[in-house]
Amino acid sequence: MIKIWGWEKKPRTMLRYLKIGDIFCFQYDHHTYRFGRIMAKVIFHIVEIFDYVSDHPVITETDILAAKRLLVTPLDTYSLFDRKSEGEWRIIGRQEDYTPPEDARDIWFSWGIVRGPGSPMCLTRPYSSVKRSGKPCRPSRPAGTMM
Repeated sequence: MIKIWGWEKKPRTMLRYLKIGDIFCFQYDHHTYRFGRIMAKVIFHIVEIFDYVSDHPVITETDILAAKRLLVTPLDTYSLFDRKSEGEWRIIGRQEDYTPPEDARDIWFSWGIVRGPGSPMCLTRPYSSVKRSGKPCRPSRPAGTMM
């Protein structure tokens, strides 16, 4: 079930109160609003941005369920929702029963600088798969490159 409480109810949401399934809205330009949902939390939040655009910060449950995923990205939710340091981003609702869809299981992110034999992908790879394989995570690099 999706609950929408609207743009005006929560101008600011502290980081500790952000939840998976939260629906958010942000002002894209002076005339357009875009919407998305918090999908997961690792070290940071992973969000999906919907393809739905509006002239007003209003979205319905039907719009959310019909929306396609335009983008999945890590997001600095602390700066955007809590500190309000860039733009206008607000939590406007929540999908209580939200679980990421099956096709999201194939989305991976890496970050940091690769040094030595390890890879930052090791940080996003489940520990059980590293333990099971017995092999450390190795970066792939084209022949002739140096680290």
